[in-house]
Amino acid sequence: MATSGELFRQFSCGGQDALLRRLYGTAPAQLARQRARYCHVLQRFEQYYGAGRQVRIFSAPGRLELGGNHTDHQNGIALAAAANLDIIAVAAPARGSLVRVKSYGFDKLDVVDLSEQAPQAQESTHSASLIRGIAGEIRRCGGTANGFDAYTASDVLRGSGLSSSAAFETCIATIWNALDNQGHFSPLDTARFAQYAENTFFGKPSGLLDPLSCTEGGVICVDFADPKAPRIRRGKLDLAKAGYCLCVTDTRGSHSELTGEFARIRTEMESVSRYFGADVLRQVPEETVRQNIVPLRKACGDRAVLRALHFYAESRRAEREYQCLLQGDFAGFLALVAESGHSAFEYNQNAYCIHTPDKQAIPLALAISQEVLRGRGVYRLQGGGFAGTIQAFLPQTLRENYCTAMDAVFGAGSCHAVTVRESGAQELLPEESLS
Repeated sequence: MATSGELFRQFSCGGQDALLRRLYGTAPAQLARQRARYCHVLQRFEQYYGAGRQVRIFSAPGRLELGGNHTDHQNGIALAAAANLDIIAVAAPARGSLVRVKSYGFDKLDVVDLSEQAPQAQESTHSASLIRGIAGEIRRCGGTANGFDAYTASDVLRGSGLSSSAAFETCIATIWNALDNQGHFSPLDTARFAQYAENTFFGKPSGLLDPLSCTEGGVICVDFADPKAPRIRRGKLDLAKAGYCLCVTDTRGSHSELTGEFARIRTEMESVSRYFGADVLRQVPEETVRQNIVPLRKACGDRAVLRALHFYAESRRAEREYQCLLQGDFAGFLALVAESGHSAFEYNQNAYCIHTPDKQAIPLALAISQEVLRGRGVYRLQGGGFAGTIQAFLPQTLRENYCTAMDAVFGAGSCHAVTVRESGAQELLPEESLS
């Protein structure tokens, strides 16, 4: 292992460009930016924790939802991919039970004493709760979680639907997997640690798809029929071959205050399943729901019925999207992406919050996309919804005009072209450390 100072010198002079190319591509401007980014994190690690320490570097990607909007928590089918936007961390073991994590852009240094394993009320909805929860679940599963120091920096847009929280969680879990467990845990294991922490310690009833996308990397189609052993199939999305690009626009509305809205999607879907004595919708035949719409409206409400119908159609759509990718049917894939967007808006109703009808950034972004693209691309909300980002698949030739139009409304730098990252959360091995 190298010290933070040694790695700083290697990155700053281009000695680790091969590593950076594998993650971020070969564009000179991107390489220069990533060199500076890694040097910054190494410098800040020394600033907070001291110079001369041997350190290790980690990266975890954000995720792109391609299909299966809000299907994972009902044991449905979803299609997702890792994004080339990531969180990176410089970390080193520390004596005792203290974990210290400083993240760029956040004022607070998280200090978590792992000798206290129970959830702490003052940590709920804060990153410290995620750290404590991941440690506890690793230990419960027979692993080790000792103290460490880390400094992180994230390119994953916060609170925007690209799963910045899942990227952070899986990065922390990957640090422990490498430092204390010799890589014993699988990507599915580390994703479960992240989901457990978010559900039980942070207080957000999220599904497994987001962290699993971050740990697996690439394009994955996941069938959650058996949530303890989900079926994971790999796919390929070659946008360049099709002459297309994928843009995500950050409408500058945050998910951070929307936990209640996300929770209501799940609880309303499950109110329908409970009507039939089941835990989740996957356990109830769609035809049974359709045959009982009248009593369901009275018992659960119209929106719950609509959200249940969305679940069934969206799970089928995600499977069909995956088959289109396998068959090289890019046009068919795009048509299904468009259908998914309409279903999320009209059935799942997570384009904006009905309690704040004056804030409709996502519908506005979708409307502008329609006007700019005029049928030459497809667009939909990204991820949890209500606020955050939209995604658009469009011909490369329209990228500049599209981004200019979106930036004009939502602010400079709000529109980003992203690509699929094939590798998931991992320790990065600098070139001199490779055998």
